Amino acid sequence: MIKILFFIETLSGGGAEKVLQNLVNNMDKEKFDITVQTVWRENPEKYLNKNIRYKYIYPCYSKLNNYKYRLSVFLKTIYPLHIKDNYDIEVAYLECGATKVISTSTNKKAKKIAWVHCDLSKKLSNINEFKTKSVNWYKKFDKVVCVSRDVENSFKSIYGNEFDTEVIYNVIDDYSIKEKADETVDDYSFYEKTPTIVSVGRLSKQKRFDRLIEAHRLLLDDGISNNLLIIGEGGERVNLEQTIISSGVQRTVTLSGFKSNPYPYIKNADLLAISSDYEGFSSFVAEGLILGKAIVTTKCNGMEELLGSSQYGIITECDAKALSEGIKKLLADNSLKEEYERNAIERGRGFSIEASVKVTEDFFVFIK
Repeated sequence: MIKILFFIETLSGGGAEKVLQNLVNNMDKEKFDITVQTVWRENPEKYLNKNIRYKYIYPCYSKLNNYKYRLSVFLKTIYPLHIKDNYDIEVAYLECGATKVISTSTNKKAKKIAWVHCDLSKKLSNINEFKTKSVNWYKKFDKVVCVSRDVENSFKSIYGNEFDTEVIYNVIDDYSIKEKADETVDDYSFYEKTPTIVSVGRLSKQKRFDRLIEAHRLLLDDGISNNLLIIGEGGERVNLEQTIISSGVQRTVTLSGFKSNPYPYIKNADLLAISSDYEGFSSFVAEGLILGKAIVTTKCNGMEELLGSSQYGIITECDAKALSEGIKKLLADNSLKEEYERNAIERGRGFSIEASVKVTEDFFVFIK
């Protein structure tokens, strides 16, 4: 049996955290002895199956504990004090913090894997400074896993071919998505005569929900009636609320906050929209394809791998006008929207959880 550690700062976030849950909960427990470790104590029963070992460093988040964590990372004492078990494989499942921690591993026999979920060149404001610091972290790893070809190309554009990279797409739980999508929506009204555009993601700068709100306003200015529902929470909420007010769209835009089950909203949407500057592998897009939804997205990392050359969804330039025009095509032509929905179902069949978990398991067996 292969003893494997997945280290990530938290399980309660969105994209990478949810993908990790999908992966570990569905791996073969007769082949893998799995431990998930976070910085702050979570409720493991909420996220992880009972046959997964769970560890944490601090009992709760506080300013003091956060300071202690940052100081310990700087002093390289997190691993020897809080991890230090005899694993065969150690995985830093998120770039930056988790990668820095596992790079200090004192377990010489363990294979070390760094997961990269996004385009670092776009995520970080000073990429040259980050490269100078992080190049020594990645030297400690046997393999760097990127969640899409675009993410791998971006990584190589920063570090060249110095590190051994592999592309493994995110694990998406198609069964769970379809089951949860049938639950009732009782806190939002989908109007038959007014189409609703839905977008899901953390309220962060990279998601550029301000761009989506502007695209929504442009559609209204063109006389195209629509509502916009944005599901997620994050640091940009106040700015987005101000954007909604300044754009005069308070009646047609809803910031719903975080939803533990966003899938009924996705299923009931007339179409899905993504406005990001950058992504890694968009779980939201993959989930939309599984549910057979028409999708319009800005041209960011991983979208062509998911949607082809606008074959399975419309890919636009990264500005509000282009995004609004893409949405307009579908809202103005129901037959075109239905064609994209059929294409989405076809593409969505490729995201079976069995196939994606097996690819990752085979990778771990090979690397061991």
